Amino acid sequence: MRDKLKDIQYWIERISQTENLRKIRFEKLSNGLIVNDRINIVKQDLVNSYLRSIFLKYSAGSLIFNFKDDLIQAIELTYESWDGFWLVEHNGKKLNQYGEGYDEMLWMLSLGYLLNIDEADFKKLVEVIDRDGVKDFLFEFIIRAKIKDRQPITEESYQEFFGVPQTFNKLRQAVTETDKSKAEKLVKEFITKDWYKNHKDAGWYNSHKSKHDTYFGYWSFETAAVVKIMGLDDSSFIDCQYYPKDLVHQENS
Repeated sequence: MRDKLKDIQYWIERISQTENLRKIRFEKLSNGLIVNDRINIVKQDLVNSYLRSIFLKYSAGSLIFNFKDDLIQAIELTYESWDGFWLVEHNGKKLNQYGEGYDEMLWMLSLGYLLNIDEADFKKLVEVIDRDGVKDFLFEFIIRAKIKDRQPITEESYQEFFGVPQTFNKLRQAVTETDKSKAEKLVKEFITKDWYKNHKDAGWYNSHKSKHDTYFGYWSFETAAVVKIMGLDDSSFIDCQYYPKDLVHQENS
């Protein structure tokens, strides 16, 4: 197991439960039992289900290739249903930025890079971001590591911040740092001190204490992606409980 906050039986049961609930939802979709105006809502719930499966399997100690297909399925459903779905609404207007949904997109981009998925699949995420007109420096840093001819952005599309840039402040600073030792220090501070604390408003925060078995693991896949892209020395934080180190150091097999 990679996550010792729960025992192996917990992970096995949660994986099975998540997969069974997902199967039921797919059956309802395929049998036309979901009304049209709820189809995208159900598909977004399925995206979250696949992402939970990735977290659960990683936490339980699964081999990396065991959850690559989950990511591909999550991306496909995102491509079908995300369009404008998670854009922040402010004063009756949709803004070109994500509030809820930001972490999910960042997880998918990060995992897409770390698991070395096909460029065609990765580009589906990029197309969704572009359709929504979202410009985010951290997104783009990961995207350009995978898609080399992607043109850099010069500014972000944030109008109302809702805490997203501040949540990832030190990681965002690190990707602009040309001095690797300074970047490593920023990443260490982010993953060991800031990442969990800064997510106190997330629905999964402190979920390991929940009586409802909602916990799926605490992992900062974006930190691993930045470390791998920048070729940073992670020895000073490699044993941080939130750092998915073997996505950086093991082959994707």
